[in-house]
Parts: sequence; C-alpha cells; structure tokens
Amino acid sequence: MKFLSNLWNGFLNIFGIRKNSKYVKGYLNEANMKSAVFMAFVIFVLEVWLVIRQMKEYAIPKIIDPANLKPKEVGLSAFELLYKYTSIYFVLMSFGMAMFVYSLQYISKKKTLSKMIIPIVAAGVSLLICCFLPLEFKKGIESISLSSEMNAVTIYSILRLVFYAAIIMFDIGIIFSSIYRYKGGRRESVSSVMVISLFALVCLTFGVMVSYSDFTNSAVTTFQIGTNSETGEPIYKDFIGNDKYNKQMICFLMFTIYVGCLLIWNPLISIGLLGVLFLGFFFAINHVAKLGGRVLPDGDRINYITFYISLTMVCISIYNQRISEAKKDEELEELATKDKLTGLLGFEYFTTQVKERIDRYNIQKSDSVYLFINVTNFKVYNDQKGFEQGNEFLKTIGQIISETFNELALVCRQSDDHFVVFCYNKDIEEKINSINERIQALEPDIKPGIMVGAYEVYNPNDDPHYAVEKARYAYSALKQKNSGERILYYDEQMHDNYLMVQYIVTHIDEAIEKGYLKAFYQPVVWSKGRSLCGAEALARWIDPKYGFMSPAKFVPALENARLIYKLDKEILRLVCQDIRHNLDNGLPVLPVSINFSRADFGLIDIVEVVTETVEQYKVPHELLHIEITESALTDEEDTLKLTINRLHERGFATWLDDFGSGYSSFNVLKDYEFDVLKLDMKFLTGFSDNNKARALIKSVISMADQIGMKTLCEGVETMEQAAFLEEASCGRLQGYLYGKPLSYQDIMDRIKNGEFELSDDILVSKPKKKR
Repeated sequence: MKFLSNLWNGFLNIFGIRKNSKYVKGYLNEANMKSAVFMAFVIFVLEVWLVIRQMKEYAIPKIIDPANLKPKEVGLSAFELLYKYTSIYFVLMSFGMAMFVYSLQYISKKKTLSKMIIPIVAAGVSLLICCFLPLEFKKGIESISLSSEMNAVTIYSILRLVFYAAIIMFDIGIIFSSIYRYKGGRRESVSSVMVISLFALVCLTFGVMVSYSDFTNSAVTTFQIGTNSETGEPIYKDFIGNDKYNKQMICFLMFTIYVGCLLIWNPLISIGLLGVLFLGFFFAINHVAKLGGRVLPDGDRINYITFYISLTMVCISIYNQRISEAKKDEELEELATKDKLTGLLGFEYFTTQVKERIDRYNIQKSDSVYLFINVTNFKVYNDQKGFEQGNEFLKTIGQIISETFNELALVCRQSDDHFVVFCYNKDIEEKINSINERIQALEPDIKPGIMVGAYEVYNPNDDPHYAVEKARYAYSALKQKNSGERILYYDEQMHDNYLMVQYIVTHIDEAIEKGYLKAFYQPVVWSKGRSLCGAEALARWIDPKYGFMSPAKFVPALENARLIYKLDKEILRLVCQDIRHNLDNGLPVLPVSINFSRADFGLIDIVEVVTETVEQYKVPHELLHIEITESALTDEEDTLKLTINRLHERGFATWLDDFGSGYSSFNVLKDYEFDVLKLDMKFLTGFSDNNKARALIKSVISMADQIGMKTLCEGVETMEQAAFLEEASCGRLQGYLYGKPLSYQDIMDRIKNGEFELSDDILVSKPKKKR
C-alpha cells in the first residue's frame, strides 16, 4: 500500500495535478514573464530585419520598376505593394514590442502611470496596424467562400484569419491587463497569465500558418481550371509540386519549441496543447498530401510522433525542475521573511514589502498609515499562564490583527508583544476598537488589549524604519498620557520632540567629546544646623545649537535608546575630576551622590565602572555615594542585590532614591541593604493641610531609624517643611530652599563667600558591611 501511495503521489507531482501555493504560482508566472522578455525581443529584432529585407528585395524594386511586377500585382499602388510584402512583419514587430515592454513592466513591479502607458502605447500601435486587416479578412473570406471544398488555399486563409484575430485579442489583453494592474486589481496574476497565453497563441498560430504555407507552396500548387457556368465563379484545383514537403516544418517546430520549452506550463496543459497542435498540423498536411494523390511516409509519421513525445517530456521535465526550484525558494524565503512564532512577516522583510507596495500602487501623501501596536497586560498574562500559552496568545493576536486589516494590509511582529501594520488610512479607529474587543473577550479576567501609535505617510520616500519609529514614538506619548485612549497619531508637536530625541541620540558622543555635558550639584544640608554636608550630582547639557537642554528631554531619550550609560559614566568621570581638583589644590571637598539609571544595570557592570573611574582619579571611596531608584529594584532582583553587596564590599555607600514612588516600598526595605533612604518629594505634596502626610512621613523616618538607615528628604521648598522634618528626625534635607543645582565652581565660591557653612562632620554615613 505504501508503494502504491508513493507511486500515486509521484504521479500527482510529476503531472502537476496537486495545487501549488500562491508563492509557487507567482514564481512560475514571473519566470514566464522573464522568458517572454527574451522571446519578445528576439521576435522584434527578427521582424525588423525581415521588414528591411522584404522592402529591399521585393517591395521597393517593384515600386521603382513596374516591369518587376507579377501579373496579379499590376495596378496595385505603392502602399498596397508595401502592405502586401511587409504587413505581417510590421504586425509581428509591434506584437513583439508590446510583449517586451509589458513583461519588463511586470517584472519591475512598479505601478507608475508611465509604466502603465508604455505597454498600452505599444499595443495601440499594433492595433493601429491591424486597422488595415479588413483587407486580409476580406481576402480570406473570399477565398473560403469561392471554394466548395477544403483545399490548401481555404485552410491557409482560415489559419491567417485565426492569426490576426489572436493578434487583436493579444493587444486588447495587454491594454486591459496594464490598466488592471495599475488600478491595483486583486487578481493581477490572472490577467498576466491571460496575456502570456495569448502571446503563446499568436506564436503557435504564426508557426502553423507559415509552415503550412511553406508546405503547400512546395508540395501543392493551386490553379484556376475553369469557371462555373451558372455562377461565373472561378474553379480551383490543387496539384502536387515536388516531394520535399517533409522539410518545410521548420517555423512550426521552432515556435512549438519556443513556447513549450521557454514558457512553463502545467504538464497536463503541455500534453493537451502540444497534442492538439501536432494532431491538427499532421491532419492538415496529410490532407494536402492526399490532394496530390500522395500518402505521408511511415517514417515521417513516426518522426512527428517521436518529436511530440520528446518535446512533451522536455516540457514536463522543465516544469518539475522549476517547481522544485520554486519550493526551495519558498522555504528559504519563509525562513527569511516570516516571523517564526506567529507566521506573520518578519520586520526587515516587512520594510522591503512596504517600499514595493508604495511604488507599485503609487501611494501618495496620507493615503496610508503605519501602526505600532503594543499588547497591554501581556506581562501579566505571561506571569499567570506561562510562556508557552503566552506564545499561543501572541499567535492568536497576530491572526486577529491580520483578519481585521485583510489582505490589502502588511502585518508583522516586530519583537516581543509589538506588532506593526501598514495599511490604507481608512476606518482605523473602528478596526483598532474591534481588535481590542476581540482580544479582551479571550481573557476577560486579565483584560489584555492594545495601544496604538499611528504615523500617516507624509512622504512616500520615507524609510519604513524611520516611519515605524515615529509610530512607536506616538505610542510612547500615548502611554505617558495614561488617558485611556487606544490610539494616538503622530503630530507636528510630536515631530518636534521626535527631532529633538533624534538629535540627542545622535549627538551624545559629540557632547561627551566636546564637553557639552556638565555636572551640576544640588546642595544637601543637615536638618540640624542646616550646614552643608554634601551634594547630589545632576547632569546638564549645554548645547551649541539648542542651548540649555532640560534633563526631562535628554534623560528619557537616552534611556529609551539604551544609551543612558554613556551619560552616567561621563557624569561620574566629571564628579571624580572635580573632587580630584579640590584635593590637589587643598580646597574644601564635598561627598557627592550619583544617580545611576535602572537601564545601566543591564548595560554595564556598574561596580567595575565606578571602581575603575574612582581609581583613575584616586578619589576616596567614602566621598562617592551611589543612588539607586526604587523603580530599578523591580527588574532583576538577584542582579541588584549582588551589585549592592559588591559596592559595599568596595567601600561605597548606597542610597535608595525616590522611596515611596512605587508600590513595593516596604518590601524593598526588607529585601535590600541600603545606607540612606531618600524620601520622594511626593511625600511633601499637600503637606501644609494634610495631617496624614505628616503622620506617614514621621512613621517612615522612625522605621528607617529602627532598621539602621539614615534619611534624606528631597523637594524641600519652605521653612515650614524644613522645621517639620527636623522635628521628625530626618537627617538630611535637599531642595530649592537650600539652593538649585549649581556648577562645582559656583558651590565652591558660595562656600568661600560664607553663603554655605561647610559641616565639620560631612562623612557620617559609612557603607554597611554585607550581613
């Protein structure tokens, strides 16, 4: 049974009975078009040569010297003589040109107006030449009607009429297909197959017609033997000429090989097409031979059958070879173009397809839009369901997005739970709401959904990577708004911010190299006595183009670009450089706290970076305090615990920054070893008339003291706040009440001028030892 099953499957594959994929069909169709370019060019060049030859050898000599005219040609005008000897070649020349430009247009895949017009013009020229064909139709119909039997002249006239009809259908097919493709027809491959089929029909009809004409001219001659006494019509009879008719099939065989081997057809079509052609031609020449009282030799019969079988086998072999190549290409392209998880387009392939689609459909300003889609609450889904179910959920979401935007859109998964769509800018919000509802219906408890950033195509020549980044930027702005909206379009204000972000990202290295980055210091004082006990280093960017740039702009931009470590390393270096300068010159020295971004922990080894920089400038470790924000502790717990312990081992104090800004503050105090706790300034919001805030601040300060942590409150702006914090036993105070961020030189000048009283006990907090 297995043998029979394999045999049956082999039969189905060899004879092309199995249905091919869309990719394989497209591959074969494009291969046919590439072959058609070559074939059409050869036809065009050959017909140009034949036109010149016919005019030189026959038409012009007869126009110049009437003595060269045949009896039937006497009285014909110069145009009629030119038409007689060159019309068929002009028709084939325009036919070849029309197919040549159409094939090139198809292969280029660009759908511009000019690329539509050129093949239409070529086909139009061919149709214009065909305007003179009524003369041919009239002659053919007269030849058929004058004969009461199927003689050689009648058969040739029928073939000539079929040939010219095929030419006209081909020209109309070129015009229709070019317009259909330009308009973005969904089944353009069908229209191109129609054109290829008509092209093949013209070639084969011409081959049969010319070979039959050659055959009859050498084997049979038709003479008028009398006139019908009743109707007055001439009576014709065919007479045998010579016996070399079996050598007059070159044109037929050439065009049969041309079409059968260069164009790729389904094996069943090849068998049927070649069978009909060979049988038809065989019976036609056999009929002509019988008119002369001859019978085709058995050897010739066998040769025709052998040639038919051989050519059919070659066609089947070529087909299966191309199918094998197409399937291998399909597999390789799938690996290169598809997202392995969802089966959607891969991002890089998506960008190439966008470019092709813009060119093909001539997309103009605002016709289409890029959508950056983020799945909300997907992390919660993963935590509850596991990664395996999470992957299946992403597949389902990808399918929902594809179904909603249908086949006219391009959909890909960029990374993680991020999808990108390129589609027509129509009914976008309705589609987004539909997707969101369908996703939420899958998991009503977790309530996943989508948030979308949208970027309209303002310039079709924009790099798709650039456009997707803008859509992503719009999503980030939507996320920050926290407004409950599902979609936000990239606008002019956003564009200005985006340009600033791009400027920051691309100029950070230059800013470091040329000293545009500065370390500013905000004073920190003891709550008791208000003497200066340290400072927090803050980054400032003084740019030659934009001037003083706010940290609120460049810090998030560098964090999102994962370049924040460059900024933090440079500020660390500047701080160490300033401290070293004062140490070398016997000037007052302040301990400085430096805040590292949460992203730094995944990008660099903070402990090694700090140690190397401090050692380079020979700065005492106790003069440098490392601040870590509470939000950073929610990422990699084990990594952060190890980092804090390593810093303690090397003599650096660690401070917990922005305490109270997150949702796990008390767990942080339980799980991590910090030396100083910095209360977030939000604690002081509504301080004056909020007794709960006062009670909470006292409780936190008391609790920190009980577990051996010093305290610092930032954002202090009024004397009332400072007095309360001192009463509550908060150790240090920081805020505009004691000074805005200043350059190191300004802070030293104020110490020198007596504006700041330098504490005698500035190094109270020593780093904890690992427990």
